[in-house]
Amino acid sequence: MKNYYFLTVFLISLVSFKNGTAQTDVENVLTDILFILDGYNDPAAEASVMQTGAGWFHTAKSLDKFKINVSAGISGLPFPSNKKSFTVQESDFINLDIRGEDQATIPTSLGGQQRVFFDFMIDGETYEFQAFSGLNTDFFAFPYIQGQVGLWKETEVTLRYAPQITIERSSYAVYGVGFKHNLSQYFYKENRSFDLAFYTNYSLTDLNLGYDEPLDLEPQDGGAPLAIIDGSLIDFHSINAGLVASKDVNKWTFSTAVNYNTSWVDYSLTGEDGIFFNLFNNVLTTLSETKHSFKVDAGVAYQIAPKWNLNTQLSVGQFANLNISGVYNIN
Repeated sequence: MKNYYFLTVFLISLVSFKNGTAQTDVENVLTDILFILDGYNDPAAEASVMQTGAGWFHTAKSLDKFKINVSAGISGLPFPSNKKSFTVQESDFINLDIRGEDQATIPTSLGGQQRVFFDFMIDGETYEFQAFSGLNTDFFAFPYIQGQVGLWKETEVTLRYAPQITIERSSYAVYGVGFKHNLSQYFYKENRSFDLAFYTNYSLTDLNLGYDEPLDLEPQDGGAPLAIIDGSLIDFHSINAGLVASKDVNKWTFSTAVNYNTSWVDYSLTGEDGIFFNLFNNVLTTLSETKHSFKVDAGVAYQIAPKWNLNTQLSVGQFANLNISGVYNIN
């Protein structure tokens, strides 16, 4: 979980409440809700890293200079049950109380909706809110298109676009750019027994979550709510770098790769503007955390025609992802 030192500093500079107790209560509530958002967003960030890092290549060879290919593919990833929810306890919070329980299981952004409520106090008045809801699906697949262009020195550039996918009130889109540089050229000029390349890519996943029911941070006596939240805007950034090795056997190409990933998340909430709501989003922008992970890839490609290849790739890390694509060589 994140370090919340900057939260207090940020709040002191922004907030002026009618007394010190109210300010302390608000600081504690925001800290508690940010703790929940950490657990809520983490599985989706991990899944995004796996999906966006797959399918960038089927060989370590690079296209010849100014040669172009285009491909269309689909990437599929099942969501394990242990990634769809997480458990919180009373001891995790400063101000929040889990209604009627000492602990509760609440959804992540991959989960569904659960009727778990939290109570908190600000300046002696009791408020409540319901746990955030997620995508509520067991499997996610997104189609994409990408193009590759060969450059100088056995280098190629790749551009990727995944059109917006809508699941009920939520949507998802991916944009990316990648580079690959063949390393075997420095060791073997001809008759290479296999190829080795370095690759790197950047992906942006734009996830817009719409909640089935707005979350009202409202007093229990029915007064005006502190904030009304109806969704989340989540941008997952991912930078991958690694080595890929491949070998051609007749019309088959076998490849394997190891990948190091750096990722971070920018998120904000959508809803009705207000002092508490705007403060919440301002705090969220200061708390993006960088994470690191590894994954391995194994792939098989088959040349089904002189200009066509059919590719499959399995990626394993924090999730397992299967990618299938067809590649057409234009020139």
